[in-house]
Amino acid sequence: MKRLWIAGFLALASAAGAEITYRVEVLPDTSTLHVVMHLPRTEHGCHLQIPNWGPGGYVIRDGSKAIHNLSATDEKGQPLALTPNVEGVVKKYQDGAEWKQTVNPVTTWSVVPAKETNVEYDVTVAPVDGAMSWSGPSTYLYEVDRRKETCKLGVVVPQGWQAYAGLDEIPVGNIKSFWPGRIFVGPAPDRFERTVNFAYTAKDYDTFADNPFTVGGADGLIVDTYFTLGKPHYIVMRGKAKSKVDRAKLIKACKFVSDVENDFFGNRPPYNKYVWHFAVNDAADGAGGLEHLSSTQITLAQGVGPRAVSVLAHEFFHLWNVKRIRSLPLGPFDYTRLPETGAIWWLEGVTDYYAFTLLHRYGWTDDESYFKTAASNFQIVQRNPAHAEVSPNEASMRVGEPNNGHGNSNGYRISYYNLGWLAGMCLDIDLRVKTGNKHTLDDIEHALWDLCKNGKPGFAEDEIRKQYVRFGGDGATFDRIVMQPNMPVEEILAKAGLRAVSAQESYVDLGFGWGGPPGGTGLPVNNVHGPAEGKLQTGDGIVAVNGTALTGDTGRALAASMAAATANLKGGTAFKVTVKRGDQTVDVEITPVTANRSIYTVERQPAATAEQKKLADAWLSQRALRAN
Repeated sequence: MKRLWIAGFLALASAAGAEITYRVEVLPDTSTLHVVMHLPRTEHGCHLQIPNWGPGGYVIRDGSKAIHNLSATDEKGQPLALTPNVEGVVKKYQDGAEWKQTVNPVTTWSVVPAKETNVEYDVTVAPVDGAMSWSGPSTYLYEVDRRKETCKLGVVVPQGWQAYAGLDEIPVGNIKSFWPGRIFVGPAPDRFERTVNFAYTAKDYDTFADNPFTVGGADGLIVDTYFTLGKPHYIVMRGKAKSKVDRAKLIKACKFVSDVENDFFGNRPPYNKYVWHFAVNDAADGAGGLEHLSSTQITLAQGVGPRAVSVLAHEFFHLWNVKRIRSLPLGPFDYTRLPETGAIWWLEGVTDYYAFTLLHRYGWTDDESYFKTAASNFQIVQRNPAHAEVSPNEASMRVGEPNNGHGNSNGYRISYYNLGWLAGMCLDIDLRVKTGNKHTLDDIEHALWDLCKNGKPGFAEDEIRKQYVRFGGDGATFDRIVMQPNMPVEEILAKAGLRAVSAQESYVDLGFGWGGPPGGTGLPVNNVHGPAEGKLQTGDGIVAVNGTALTGDTGRALAASMAAATANLKGGTAFKVTVKRGDQTVDVEITPVTANRSIYTVERQPAATAEQKKLADAWLSQRALRAN
């Protein structure tokens, strides 16, 4: 059996040439992915790492903890010495007025020289109701100096299972030439023979790792397909609540989003196929997602309500904004440290602005709904005192500092999602005012697309500002909106005959908020102030309230549990919150206070001039899809 396994790899090496080839065997009975990695031309040895973060999620972790049973052999099947070396990447962060630093470990496994090197290891992925799903950064090792080489992947699944990913497929009839023969894999000594069921190719490691997989049998998955501009789009649902989804409603929403956003970018899809990876829960509305080059992972409420549809629109828009339209630090990636760029407010917040704007522009939502969304973003920003101290640029650039230097995918002290939404709106309206509706934010987005499409390098840090000035804006206004705190939202709204109206409500101020990026699995503390100042820290993971543990295995579920646990707290009455801080569990007593806060709405000014009304009408105008 060992000789047959070696022969299979030798044949593979001959077929693959200089390509790096992976083979993933799905073993649901043991909650395991068994990965085999083949590297040709390793006469000088090789050095292996696994990402410590994944694009779209700006959080550092120790990726090496995901790897189990790691071993290496040469082209003859003889064991090769494999030595781990742990180095630290220093990250400085600000804790109040004090600067501190943390050291994030990076493990490099060095393998002694051989003509060819075969690496095997296991990754734990728990099956759920007859399906499994995994992400590339937490699954695939890479050779430190060879991430630009072509990667190929063979996937072995249990009988009757299907596999879905955004990667380009190698046709079934060509699988044998890709992965010739039958080879033995599996944790020794229980090796057994399986044939590759699905095969894929990617131009480099970044592309390869960016594509998540969903696999499952007929009972584990529900799959629907539709087409936009001739490209197949797969809706792949897993989870206990998948059968509760109104499939026609979900198909309608997904197709509307893909039709509309392709239309916005000129009906030239930058992908060959698209996969919606949905993990469905029992909720009526809501979702959280993570974008990829030709797919997205979304935790979806089975009710597919308005908030869920907005997440569909957000994640699909990322096909352009962030995955291809990106600042220079966002690819090629350094997986050992978080990138530093001041543009995440555009790549995330303006993506969110366009998600809502295009749903409105093409008729999915009405003016009232759109105004509510604008007001919600304004309200969230106004309620965070950091809005007077942190600009969208700074919230982006320093995203790696929260959570004791591990990052938080939401922004430094204040969310770049909400700040970016408002900045997009303000830049859009201001350009319309200055140019008499001749130029809009669309011109900047399309110009950035022209700069970045077809695999071109990303844009420089000052490029958005340059494009804003190019299309009729002025640098001083851009800086007030993007580079300085206290964004002049109300001033910009007034230019279009709009206003933000506030009313007061009484509430119990706990002294902190909670919640992380869409799709997160923990419940981090944010917006620490007043009653909690000096007691909690941004990034603390909330575990329990008054000794009762929060419930849920997603950030969304934990947030709902936290809301229920704190719903009846009263001002002046202390309560205990338990948090995870680094490796420690800490109990903190907080005495909330009763306070007043503003509730905002956005509306048209009754006294708006004819010119202002015309501008607002143009901003809020709706249109139909172009013929394609």
